[in-house]
Amino acid sequence: MKKMMIGVIFLYCTIAHPVIIIGHRGASGYAPENTLTAFARAIECNVDMVECDVWKCASGELVVFHDAKLERLTDGYGSVSSKTLDELKKLVVLGYERIPTLTELFDFVDRRVKLYVELKGADIAHDVLQLIEHYVEHKQWQYDDFLVASFDHIQLRTIKNINSAIPVAALIYGIPMQLGACAEDINAQVVCLDVEFINQRFVDDIHNRGMLVYVYTVNDRDDFTRLIDYGVDGVVTDYPGYIGVFFANNN
Repeated sequence: MKKMMIGVIFLYCTIAHPVIIIGHRGASGYAPENTLTAFARAIECNVDMVECDVWKCASGELVVFHDAKLERLTDGYGSVSSKTLDELKKLVVLGYERIPTLTELFDFVDRRVKLYVELKGADIAHDVLQLIEHYVEHKQWQYDDFLVASFDHIQLRTIKNINSAIPVAALIYGIPMQLGACAEDINAQVVCLDVEFINQRFVDDIHNRGMLVYVYTVNDRDDFTRLIDYGVDGVVTDYPGYIGVFFANNN
């Protein structure tokens, strides 16, 4: 049975797909979220992009972690932003992993896939922008290797005002009265919608404004089928192998 399951997972991870598949916090359905192991699994699943969450810690480094607090995922306590990098590196994520820095993630990915960087902390737009510019100017990356996303559209506007070449994604929870207008106002390339708050009218409005539609977090095949019918451009999923093969088998 174990060999059969490994074979199934391998099959799921090797079938190509035309819709953009984004590994949520890496491949967090297969490995501890936002760890290098999870990102490695996502790359093995032939994702187009990996999504990560970023905070700035007390010593100034950008670290990859989802929650504001440490308790759910680590053996530590308190807020991520109140700890130094040395303190964070001593913690264990879900029993055996370590918290990576954003620089470590960039180096690990090494342009094998694109990077979807979600800003979690306040006032970190400049730091993320500077790191992206460094990798473009000195390490042969391209600006379109990145997508910077946030629910904080002010930070996205800051990035676009400083460097309009960096693609940004406006994260939206719910359905605004003016639909995609809020994302158009900040010159976003992508609007990323919650799977529970999406309809054909919303998707069409965003497309008519010249932006792409990504949807988070898509783990159910019925949801995926519905989204494909809507014509979305990408999905964020904890199980990129499963979603990829499901699309290939139903397209």
